Amino acid sequence: MIKVIVKYTIALFTLIFFGLLLFEAVILPLYVGYDNEHYLPDLRGKYRENATRELEMIGFKVELIYKEFSREYPHGTVISMSPRAFTKVKEGRTIKLTVAKKNKDVILTDFTDMSIRNALLELKKLGLELDTITYEYSIQYEKDKITHQIPNSGHTVEQGTPVSFWVSKGEPPDYYKVPDLVNFSLNKAEKLLYSAGLQIGEITYEYQPLLISNTVLEQSLTAGMRVSFPARVDLTVSIDNKDY
Repeated sequence: MIKVIVKYTIALFTLIFFGLLLFEAVILPLYVGYDNEHYLPDLRGKYRENATRELEMIGFKVELIYKEFSREYPHGTVISMSPRAFTKVKEGRTIKLTVAKKNKDVILTDFTDMSIRNALLELKKLGLELDTITYEYSIQYEKDKITHQIPNSGHTVEQGTPVSFWVSKGEPPDYYKVPDLVNFSLNKAEKLLYSAGLQIGEITYEYQPLLISNTVLEQSLTAGMRVSFPARVDLTVSIDNKDY
């Protein structure tokens, strides 16, 4: 009798065990759609077409959201996604992809005689970037007004293009003071000269392997000297290429 009870008890537990396995492996997945869930791939940085195709192949729907152009993200690439990458999501869900818009072409405004403040506002409105501002004396334009620009007005450029401005410091003074240019880069020295109302003259290159290329070694007019006209200052500049 005991053997029979043990036998039926073992059989009962065996049936329960396999029943639980069947429930977990077949019935439960069918009920909750467990087998239809996938981890989302990381699509950031991929082009819109490739990202969309990859999601649709897995069984997801795709909604595209376009973000204003930025130089940080190439046109047509995925910036972000929702739900986030590596999230487990059921098939059929809609995945939102934020995609970088194409930069537009714009006709460059004539900024001359515009205040630098208004010019920067207009630059932002057009979707352009500020490159550099160089200050110089001018008898034609009032102080803080733009004297000229690069690229020039009327040119068609892409949004995100950098624009450089030259801004008036007002009428030139009675004399010009020569700035100290030694040990500055050639680019910086040129800006300092323009800012002082002077001009860059002849550039002579000298081989100096221990110095950064294009470093100013000497200047023809002594720093601190006062001149009565916008003189040219000749420069000796380093190079690290002996065969230059």
